[in-house]
Amino acid sequence: MGKNWVLNDFVSSTASQHLKSSLYSYFNVQRPLQEFVPNGYHFIYFNPKSEESELSFDGYDSHQQPNQPFKRRVWIGGEIQFHNDLKFNKQAFCVESIDSVKNLRTNSLVSINREIITSDGDLSIFEKRNLLYLDKLYKHDVLMDKTQDLIPEYTHELTPTDILMFRFSALTFNSHKIHYDKLYAAKEGYPDILMQGPLSVVLLLEWVTSLNNLKIKSFEYKNVKPIFGNSPLKLCLKESNQKEIRVWIEGPKREIYMTGEIKF
Repeated sequence: MGKNWVLNDFVSSTASQHLKSSLYSYFNVQRPLQEFVPNGYHFIYFNPKSEESELSFDGYDSHQQPNQPFKRRVWIGGEIQFHNDLKFNKQAFCVESIDSVKNLRTNSLVSINREIITSDGDLSIFEKRNLLYLDKLYKHDVLMDKTQDLIPEYTHELTPTDILMFRFSALTFNSHKIHYDKLYAAKEGYPDILMQGPLSVVLLLEWVTSLNNLKIKSFEYKNVKPIFGNSPLKLCLKESNQKEIRVWIEGPKREIYMTGEIKF
């Protein structure tokens, strides 16, 4: 608490082109890059450049974890506010801080704030990330199999592959083993590798922006249950009003993986 980390980065268009190339196979509309970072692509910039000796045993960055040692961490949600465009091929920086730490019986919830500042000194993106630290192995809970009562107005089906998740881990410099190491994931009780929380966000934002040209102001989301590799998914959208839409990701049985609200 009270400590800030400053992460400098050169916002290379090449990295975003690699991400867009990774996503092309999953969407019908293929829009070329413009001069600004697309919504959600900021995840591939401003990531810690930790040495391997500085990582936790599971391959994850350890500088934000609570004082009490935990064996596992899960990305459970967050919020992104888009302010000023982030221009390609410019220097920029991100100020990261721990907003709060809440002890929840045997778990700990850590909320992290991130402010991405442009080369001109303007706030480009404010982001909140919520991470849950825990010790228990994963065990499927039928109580997590909630279904969505809403009927979507638009849907898009896709099946993220191991290759997509590997590429996203590489682009985000994320060495957390649960996203690419099937043997490690099995030891943790998972039936397959897990899709990254930020990748779920990117998939939804990429799809929504392919449907219209409206400028997104914010996206608040919650990860309800883990998404495993090679799982068939349906991206869903329902308009609340002209300035807000409901989005979610569901499975073949309409089980909910992720929910969110996008404001324009």
